Amino acid sequence: ASEALSIALTKRGKHLGKDIPMCGVPVHAADDYLQRLIEKGHRVAVCEQTEDPATAKKRGSKAVVRREVVRLVTAGTVTEDALLDAERNNFLAALAISPAGDGKEAHCAVAWIDISTGEFRVSATGQRGLTGLLARIDPAELLLPERLFADAGTRSGLEQALGDRTMISPLADSFFESAVAEDRLADAFLVKSVDAFGSFNRQELSASAAILAYVEKTQIARRPPISPPRRISSNATMQIDPATRINLELFRTLSGQRSGSLAATIDKTVTAAGSRLLTQRLASPLCDPAVIHRRLDSVAWLIEHGELRSEIVGRLKSTPDLLRALSRLGLDRGGPRDLQAIVMAMEAGEAISGLLAGMPVDDDGEIAEIRDTLAG
Repeated sequence: ASEALSIALTKRGKHLGKDIPMCGVPVHAADDYLQRLIEKGHRVAVCEQTEDPATAKKRGSKAVVRREVVRLVTAGTVTEDALLDAERNNFLAALAISPAGDGKEAHCAVAWIDISTGEFRVSATGQRGLTGLLARIDPAELLLPERLFADAGTRSGLEQALGDRTMISPLADSFFESAVAEDRLADAFLVKSVDAFGSFNRQELSASAAILAYVEKTQIARRPPISPPRRISSNATMQIDPATRINLELFRTLSGQRSGSLAATIDKTVTAAGSRLLTQRLASPLCDPAVIHRRLDSVAWLIEHGELRSEIVGRLKSTPDLLRALSRLGLDRGGPRDLQAIVMAMEAGEAISGLLAGMPVDDDGEIAEIRDTLAG
């Protein structure tokens, strides 16, 4: 830690005749140093006192106050605002691959979660489409079964496709055990069967169960609010390989800067959640004409009702990041500011619901769906 953070190495006491090395940082600066450790590929265990010092003294004047690891922080499980980019998701992903055989292509599945917003998605693909899917998700951390992590060729190929931004972490093969994956998921979401959420193949179930288990492991059995898994069809969006994405400069220029990219140029959103949604839509161009026209109809309707649009934008400008506030509160890491964020977001939602009420809209369109959701 001393070397990674460039802070002084000190010592305190001895153990077996040798000095005990120590280094430390002020508590008010902990987030800054935590970010530096995560960026360098480290995982951090957060240990806190779990009893009052007065209670410890009752066991003897030299009794040590009890401490326990309360959380493991990794690149894909960060929740602190100071360590997150408000304009993009911080996805944790897990990869499951079936053994290939008889000249057939292996079946792959990727599950991904943003624990700061609760989004949970899963998608299946062939081996040829895997790098394109991972490039679209752009995870901060990718979980691999130990058997895949030990395969130098597989790991090297993934590292080349994902670049320096993604930490690749090995996970015991037992986490990906398909025989118990469905039961794990059903128990996690308190349902009798995952059929309630859709139809999933074995690899999708394995990846989904593994990623949930990892979240519970790193959060020490405390799980943030996470939506049930939603299956994304590989045919629903355009397949774009990693090299093409780089050359298109969708989110970063060829020099690695966000400024000058397509996303930075067209992003006129007024909320963090809006910016994240725009990023997701740019990364996943639609292929279904019906869905495309539905979205275009929404845009046309808002253009037609310019005054209403301006009022909605005004309300959205004062809307805080509700999803990330809820996640911190669910993990018992929130504060008064997060509670206030919920109040402000609910007030904005109520106001926008009032603006949309009574407006002439297509009952099957996106605007009507948004109106009804806010009214509910």
